Amino acid sequence: MFSKPTGKDHDNSAIAETLKPGRNGDAPRPGREWLGLRELTQYASLSERTIRTWIYSPVDPLPAAKVCGKVLVRKSDFDSYLQRHRIRSLEEVDVDSIVQDVLKGANNGS
Repeated sequence: MFSKPTGKDHDNSAIAETLKPGRNGDAPRPGREWLGLRELTQYASLSERTIRTWIYSPVDPLPAAKVCGKVLVRKSDFDSYLQRHRIRSLEEVDVDSIVQDVLKGANNGS
């Protein structure tokens, strides 16, 4: 009969299952928690280059993991990242505070 994979074989088979593309090539399968970059480009209608730029950004990078050389992003992390970086209306921005901070820096020689 079938034997249960052990050790390294078991780990690789679990990873391989996670990395399998959806039924439509690279389109994300419903309910998938982790997406590869190609799947994420389909999900978000963004280029892979843009997503990589966000992942490797020195300030507030998009959380990602690298598994067997493949970059994966958790769908919920991506959605949260977009929420944090949404365009805010002028009413939501405290312009006076920003101006005061800039003037304070200018007065201190910064």
